[in-house]
Amino acid sequence: MNPARAAFLMLAALLLLSASEAAAAALRCGARLITEGDPREKLLKECGPPSDVSSWQEELWEEFDGPPSPRLHREFERRRGVYGVRRIVQVEQWTYNWGPSRFIDVVRIEDGFVRRIQSGGYGH
Repeated sequence: MNPARAAFLMLAALLLLSASEAAAAALRCGARLITEGDPREKLLKECGPPSDVSSWQEELWEEFDGPPSPRLHREFERRRGVYGVRRIVQVEQWTYNWGPSRFIDVVRIEDGFVRRIQSGGYGH
């Protein structure tokens, strides 16, 4: 196989992989698409209320290359040469059970924004 053809095939495979990852991080509600980063209000408006909601708080560690801006973070720590800030995040997990003909969708919302979309097995 010539090098140009091999490079083309490799590029095509990478594009297919990235397209499947992008599709996995989206939720289709009718003609609308919900993606990571969208606000909770858009999810509720486009998809309606979920079948189930769980909520809790988590402590996250956000890392920076240098000291974070004092305007944004009053306190920070330095560990192993990395600056970081601990913060408490409100987490919600919304489950959409679309019935036996579609997969269940689970949406993780952090501080009011969609952070992760996962599909499970068929609904009931």
